[in-house]
Parts: sequence; C-alpha cells; structure tokens
Amino acid sequence: MTAWWRRHPRIAFFVLGAAVTVLCGASQVFWYDVANNVLHLNTTYDTRPTWLRGVMFVLAWLPVFTFALVMLGFLRRGRVYRPLAFIAGAVSVYVVAVASLFGGPVVDEYRHAATFEAAAWQKNAQSDVMWPTRLTMVDDLLARRLLERATRDSVARLLGPRDSTNYFSTWELVYHLGPERGLMRIDSEWLVVAFGPDGRVSAARIVRD
Repeated sequence: MTAWWRRHPRIAFFVLGAAVTVLCGASQVFWYDVANNVLHLNTTYDTRPTWLRGVMFVLAWLPVFTFALVMLGFLRRGRVYRPLAFIAGAVSVYVVAVASLFGGPVVDEYRHAATFEAAAWQKNAQSDVMWPTRLTMVDDLLARRLLERATRDSVARLLGPRDSTNYFSTWELVYHLGPERGLMRIDSEWLVVAFGPDGRVSAARIVRD
C-alpha cells in the first residue's frame, strides 16, 4: 500500500514546511526554558555552551537547510518533491502568527464585552486585572446613550463618584476603566464626561492617558 505522503505530496511538503518553521520559531522563543528547566544548564544567552549555540544555529536555519534539500530533490527527481508546497507551508506559519497577533486583541475584546449594569460598574470587580468590569461595559454604556443629556445627579447615581486623578482636569467627571485595549496594552483607558451650561452631559468619550 502506497504511503499517504506519496499519494499526496503537496500536503506532505506543506506540512513539512509548516512543521520545520514552527520548530525553528519555538527553538528561538523557548530555548531558555528548555535549557534551564528541562536540561538544567543554568545558563543565559551570553553563557550558552558551544554545543547549545550550535544547535540553536542549526535550528534557526533549519527551514533554509530543509528547503535546499527539497530543491535538490526536485532538481534530481522532479515532481516527487514539491518546493512550492514547502514554501507555502512555511509562509502559512507566519500568516497565522501575524493574524493571531493583530486579530487576537479584537477577539479578546469581543469575548469580554458585557452589558452595562450600574451596580456592577460601581463595584468594578477586578478579578481579571486586564479586563476590569468597567472596561467590559463602557462600550455598551456609550452605545445605548445612557449618558446623553443626563443631569449631573443622574450620572452620579449611574456611575458613582468620579475617580481621584490628576489626569484630564478639563473634564468634570473622570472614571478609570482599565488597561488600554489593543495590541500594546501599555496605557490606561478612561471615561471622561463634560457638562454644558444647562447642567446636562454635553460630551462623554473614552480617552487614553
């Protein structure tokens, strides 16, 4: 019986390209954990033993070495070897990695979105420090226009007292939401509220410090 990789060479070389690329990336990302927690070498990047440097060098260039062998096989034996399928498999790893990097925060934000509830907002539970309650509810609060033309008293009943901060002194009410959403969660997001001459909300928006 013919092996499946002989019957489906495109799939076989696609998988080979992806597997080699994953191995290459994993070796560069997780080498420290493997060296110190698995092999117990007690080493740093600068103090790596010579043999470990050699292994890491080979693994770093493994996709190139493997592709060279695939091309050599293609030149000698023809379509038994599929270099384009190998490249496609290798590239697919980078495509998935980039898509996860930029698409992950969007999915994470959608997964944590919650309906606004005044009591929960004011309690602002922070069991997940990256997704405090206010951060999960603020979009729903604004989308439902619950602050539109509201009086100062009604806003206070809905959101509670303003947070004490030196940021955004030109805004009359300020509420800390949590870490900014997106790829780089370095700064913080805040809900700021301003009132017009009639004592009603004139503006409410999310800002970053």
